[in-house]
Amino acid sequence: MKNKKRILVVSLLVFLLTFTMAPVSYGDDWYEDYGSHYKVYNVKDNKLIFETARLVYKGDQYMSGDNKLYQVIRVNKDKKTAYAEFIRDVELPKIDKVAMEEFVLALRSNEGLAALVAEEKARKVGIYTTHSAESYVPTDGTESNIEGGGIKDVAAKLAENFKKIGVEGVYDNTDHVPHDAGAYKRSRRTAVQLLREQQPNALFDVHRDAIPAEQYLTELNGEPASKVRLVIGRRNQNFKANEETAQKIKAVGDEMYPGLIKDIFYAKGDYNQDLTPRAMLFEMGSFEHSRQRAEKSTGPLSEVLATVVFGGTFEANKSEGKGEGAAGDQKGGEKKQVTPQEDSNEGSGMGIAALLAVLGGGGLAFLFLSSGGKEWKSKISNFKQEFNSFLGRKRKRK
Repeated sequence: MKNKKRILVVSLLVFLLTFTMAPVSYGDDWYEDYGSHYKVYNVKDNKLIFETARLVYKGDQYMSGDNKLYQVIRVNKDKKTAYAEFIRDVELPKIDKVAMEEFVLALRSNEGLAALVAEEKARKVGIYTTHSAESYVPTDGTESNIEGGGIKDVAAKLAENFKKIGVEGVYDNTDHVPHDAGAYKRSRRTAVQLLREQQPNALFDVHRDAIPAEQYLTELNGEPASKVRLVIGRRNQNFKANEETAQKIKAVGDEMYPGLIKDIFYAKGDYNQDLTPRAMLFEMGSFEHSRQRAEKSTGPLSEVLATVVFGGTFEANKSEGKGEGAAGDQKGGEKKQVTPQEDSNEGSGMGIAALLAVLGGGGLAFLFLSSGGKEWKSKISNFKQEFNSFLGRKRKRK
């Protein structure tokens, strides 16, 4: 009996110590009032640069569709407006078009697909939806459905389209409702579970935006579709690797499917991208257009992502970071070869170390990170049950 008490006391002490040292999971920049979003203007001429339903903070960055980088320098939270200054034109990674075309042809052909599937090296990506209630009003009849929003159908379609090109898209359809300040903490559990059980080459969180529909409307192969916004968390030790991934996605997307990739937003949170250097958050259109538009975009997006993660050859400009969350400066056009993203480890060390900490000695910290701050006291009393759940929880697959 004394030994059991001693073990319990030690476990609680480890939990409290880990809690005080554990990094906070940022990324809950959400709005309950749909249609209420930030407008960001150019400080030089007051022209609108972009809009976003995410909270905007000083220091956030934005790369436009024409590859111009801006940084937010002033924010008015009451009026939901912000001002940004132009930083520079971004030169995206150069693509070996021949290698890219050969890879894409292999993806699209039966013979090539069979060859890719037969390879010993697994091609797998993990997919989940932090804001699982997000929906598309014209199709779903509401902007949010707590029982499972239209965004889950979009994520499932993305997984289906990956399968068509020889990539295993593992979609974990766990709900993380409500759409509140604890959603990313709850989805962190799902992300860790995917990484631990499936060991995917990349991890994708699928969302939809809440700004006017016209900003996302496009056509792909002559059919109505939605653009896709990439979101990177600035508070994230994998920032450089995530930025590299985002810029490659933009470069390949612009080449393969012009009009698909809308832009890149460098936001304040981390969006659980600290767990792996190959993580990305996608905004699949907006709530004011049909779900079918977003679903249409998942086919082209799957090809772009497969090319970036598993194939193709790139050249990138040598860059150096300029402070937390700052995109690197281009240095005199100097070139270097960059391996395909699945083999690139740049900026990955801290993320892998953090994941090992979560899966090993840091399991207790996970209990806090995977739940809202208000819930942590109750977690202590249920420590044993929660920890056992973390080691091997069972979920119903819908």
